[in-house]
Amino acid sequence: MKLEFYNCPKSEELNSSILPETPEFVSYKPNFELMEKIADEYKNYKNILIIAHGGSITSFMGMYFALKYLANKKAYFLSTVDPDYIQELKDTLRSEDTVVVSISKSGQNMTQIEMTGHFLDYPLVFITGKNSPLKEIADRLKAKVVDHPPIGGRYTAFTEVGLLPAVLVGLDARALFAGGRTFLDLYKRENLAWKMASVMHLLEQKGFVDVFMPFYTHYLFPMANLIVQLCHESFGKEGKGQTYFAHEAPESQHHTNQRFFGGRKNICGIFTTADSFNNQLTTNYPPSLHSVQIKRHALFDVSKIPLEKSLESEAIGTKEDARINGIPLAQVSISSFTPGEIGKLIAFWQLYAVYASVLRCVDPFDQPQVENSKNLSFDKRLQFKGLL
Repeated sequence: MKLEFYNCPKSEELNSSILPETPEFVSYKPNFELMEKIADEYKNYKNILIIAHGGSITSFMGMYFALKYLANKKAYFLSTVDPDYIQELKDTLRSEDTVVVSISKSGQNMTQIEMTGHFLDYPLVFITGKNSPLKEIADRLKAKVVDHPPIGGRYTAFTEVGLLPAVLVGLDARALFAGGRTFLDLYKRENLAWKMASVMHLLEQKGFVDVFMPFYTHYLFPMANLIVQLCHESFGKEGKGQTYFAHEAPESQHHTNQRFFGGRKNICGIFTTADSFNNQLTTNYPPSLHSVQIKRHALFDVSKIPLEKSLESEAIGTKEDARINGIPLAQVSISSFTPGEIGKLIAFWQLYAVYASVLRCVDPFDQPQVENSKNLSFDKRLQFKGLL
């Protein structure tokens, strides 16, 4: 992993005394033997359906799509009560070849229970807290239950919440965990996550309250949901914090670059790139097309360029334009699509969220404004039933 800055202030030095005691997610050790035993029980099933919200689904989603080429089973994701999508999943996935994993720490989210309720005739594994409604449902169904660790969802990537689904689809969960540990072990020492948290905090103080996040890699883009949650839920509090909006690039160049370069001057950037890809493709044009003119050159002049160089060129072009225009940006790049490197990337963002919270003097681990809308939506259900 690499981190570079352009048009940015210099990061402050880390003063470890301002940090909370080592958080549970930093020191947690998952039960690999249990996860591998469960995976062996379901080894003949070819599909996994994950039902969850927030960090309970986005951590594994980021892992899965980044490492999909290594998986030996297909993963599907459900985090909505959209009836059309649920019916599509039921039409696609058969109970004979699909394991459903329902994950919720509190086990009290009504949409979690509603989503799960449509798959009760499938093999079910629950990851939830003790004495929760979801746990009671699991017990009454005599389904398998794994205890949810005492860690908030957005920080659970390296627990059974993120790693059991990884094991179920055949990913190397131990390598993911080991990659994450290389970053988490640096919690109280100078590291890349601290540097970026410090720089982004300084930029916020200068009025840069919007953060544009283009992902110049298709298979890392699903990680955006986890990153946005880590940022918004951890330090978007007490009138503080930046707004992070992510787009897949270079598609974003065809819409959000206009905002980035031409809109209000309160925006900075965090670009995500990869140094290498799993497939090496080069664009070759037949001789009949060589003389086609594009930007005062023949098409032949830009033939036989590896696609990873083309993607790199797109990122560099936007980055260089930002540098010329004085727009601050950071670039996060991974070296390869391996479990260890993806583990590092997730841990980087977990620590970033904690450091960014501490710098703004807010609690990294609560989300006080999230619960009220859930209570209101539950009341609306009662009103529909004439019970309120």
